[in-house]
Amino acid sequence: MMKVYTEVLGFNNLMYRYMSLPNSLSLADLAYYTLASYLSEEYADFVIEVNGIPFVCPNCEDEQFNKLPCASSIQPDFKEGDTFKMVYDLEEPFEIEIQVEKVDDIEAGANVINGRGFAIWDGFKEFQDYYYRSMELFKEYVEANEMSLSDFPVDEDLDIVELNKVLEYNFEELKDVYEGE
Repeated sequence: MMKVYTEVLGFNNLMYRYMSLPNSLSLADLAYYTLASYLSEEYADFVIEVNGIPFVCPNCEDEQFNKLPCASSIQPDFKEGDTFKMVYDLEEPFEIEIQVEKVDDIEAGANVINGRGFAIWDGFKEFQDYYYRSMELFKEYVEANEMSLSDFPVDEDLDIVELNKVLEYNFEELKDVYEGE
């Protein structure tokens, strides 16, 4: 089992997850668990870096990146202090930093231990940027785009018990879509 801290970078308010994950993961699996913990529902391309070397999601459609090695073929020997950089959704990128904080020999299932921020709003990054800058700006931006505040989940309402109930299912769904299994 390993303890992993992930943080979505670039927002004024902290959005993070602290998770317990199995040791035997591919690099792509680490990305899927990360996205599953943020309730990602889009299946946008991603790139994840190990020691500055980029790897892409399986079946990457972005011509700029699809020639890079695939993250599902890499199984790192995770060590405490390892840091990974992930860019999710190459068109409206979310930058996520992943840090391995602890590694031990105990095998256990995946679960979220702690976190803040509800979800990555796939396809609505610009709205989320405004949300984290100022609620007033966010409301103005939503109204200017002829939408309703009820269209967006409230970020502060992270229910870890409910998240853990769907984490493994979300992981499997992401893995199936990206890897076509």
